[in-house]
Amino acid sequence: MKLSNEMKQMLDENIVYLATSTQEGKPNVVPIGLIHAISDEEVLIGDVLFNKTKKNLEENQLVAISFTDIRRLESYQLKGKAKIYKSGKFFDIGLEIMEKKKQKRRESIKQVDDPKINERASKLSEMHRRLKLKAVVLITVEEIYSHIPKFKGHE
Repeated sequence: MKLSNEMKQMLDENIVYLATSTQEGKPNVVPIGLIHAISDEEVLIGDVLFNKTKKNLEENQLVAISFTDIRRLESYQLKGKAKIYKSGKFFDIGLEIMEKKKQKRRESIKQVDDPKINERASKLSEMHRRLKLKAVVLITVEEIYSHIPKFKGHE
């Protein structure tokens, strides 16, 4: 299955949810901000806080990613297989993506004009500055599903 350019952009611009499970099938879902499509069939996710997720991936490589872009009124689920990298080419790409996302986050925060949100954003930014990339997860996309139903006569 191939990701469209629009899907890749949606992954890059939104918080997505990564679902993993133990070998026995016990699920775990986490929000992901450090994600980027590196090809039409591959998505790279940065591991900065994975604990249960990483353990699940070591036991069971099957994953699902769910994301919605409310501006586009589009929503998808991707299913595939994951592989963890702690060094090498994919890890280096993850470091570059992390740096770009940090810069983008700083620029977005500057545009907010709400003292409560600015205070929270400042605290989150400080926490993000201290986070280090431990590994990256490369997901090979095997299935793509739209969450938006198609209505008769409007396909």
